[in-house]
Amino acid sequence: MDVIRRRGRDWGERLLALRDALGELYAAEGEALSRDLARWGKAFVVAVVLLLAALALGFWLLALLVGFLVALLAIWLPVWAAVLVTLGVVALVVGGLGWIGWRRLVVLGGPLGRVQRRWRDHADWWRERVFDAPTVEEQEPEDSPHAH
Repeated sequence: MDVIRRRGRDWGERLLALRDALGELYAAEGEALSRDLARWGKAFVVAVVLLLAALALGFWLLALLVGFLVALLAIWLPVWAAVLVTLGVVALVVGGLGWIGWRRLVVLGGPLGRVQRRWRDHADWWRERVFDAPTVEEQEPEDSPHAH
C-alpha cells in the first residue's frame, strides 16, 4: 500500500513540476515575444520617421531648392529648361527617400507575423522535444506528389 501512495505522490509531484515548468516556459515565451515586438516597434518608428522626413523635405525645402537650381541652371539654359531639370532632380530625391522608407517598412513586416512565427516555433518545440513528432516544415502535405 505504501508503494501505491508513494507512486501517487511521485506522480503528483511530477504533475506539479510539469505545471511549474509550463508556467516558466510561457513566461519566458511572453518575455521573448515582448522583446521581439519592442525591437520591431523601434525599427517601425525609424522607417516612419524616414518617410516623414522625405515628406517634410519634399514640402518645406522644395521652394528654396527649386529657386536655387532654376537660378543656377538659367545661367547656361533657358529658364524653362532650368525648371524642368530642377523638377527632375527634386522628384528623384523625394522619390528615393520615400522608396528607402517604404522598403524598410516592407522588410519589417507586421507584428502579427512575428506572433505567428513565435507560436509556430513554440508548437514545433513541443512536437519535436515532447511528442517526438516531426515539425510542421518536416511534414509533407497529403496532396503533394511525394506523399503517396
